[in-house]
Amino acid sequence: MNRRELLEWVSSGLATAVATVVGLPGVGYFLGGAPRESSGESQFSRLIKVKDLVPGRPMMVPVMGQKVDAWIQSDQQAIGRVWLVRESQSGSTDQTVRALSSVCPHMGCQVQAPSGGKSFVCPCHRASFGADGQRLPDPKTGERNHVPRDLDELECRLVRDDETGDNWVEVRYEKFKTGLDHRVVGA
Repeated sequence: MNRRELLEWVSSGLATAVATVVGLPGVGYFLGGAPRESSGESQFSRLIKVKDLVPGRPMMVPVMGQKVDAWIQSDQQAIGRVWLVRESQSGSTDQTVRALSSVCPHMGCQVQAPSGGKSFVCPCHRASFGADGQRLPDPKTGERNHVPRDLDELECRLVRDDETGDNWVEVRYEKFKTGLDHRVVGA
């Protein structure tokens, strides 16, 4: 091997090293923006103490969690909202809480609870739902509700905190596609 071949070999090696150092972050940049694979397993989020819910009166509660947007990951951000309805049973010590998505299944608007708290109304197109999330007919005309399905019910459980003895409401939050007559996760 003569001197010229040695210099060509060394310069080729250095060029390869420089290209690798410059190229790898670029590849990571492009691949980092690709959709991430989720485990498909949504987690329960602890939302509120049961005693803070008034029986029969819906309460909107934010669901906090990790939000990932392209290259930004934020912890403890509002990822959604749910309506919690504590059902009252007269003379019973059993506590049941129903969790309903606050997103209208028609067009994705945020449903509201009028001051009476016995129903829900979508402000975008005036569709109404009962306290159980079931579609109600139009109150003025009596015609069928044009929303494709009832409000989406979310999995909800009551958990006792061993340290304080308080009962907490935990909800498995999921987003559903709108405009469909059946539930599809992944809006």
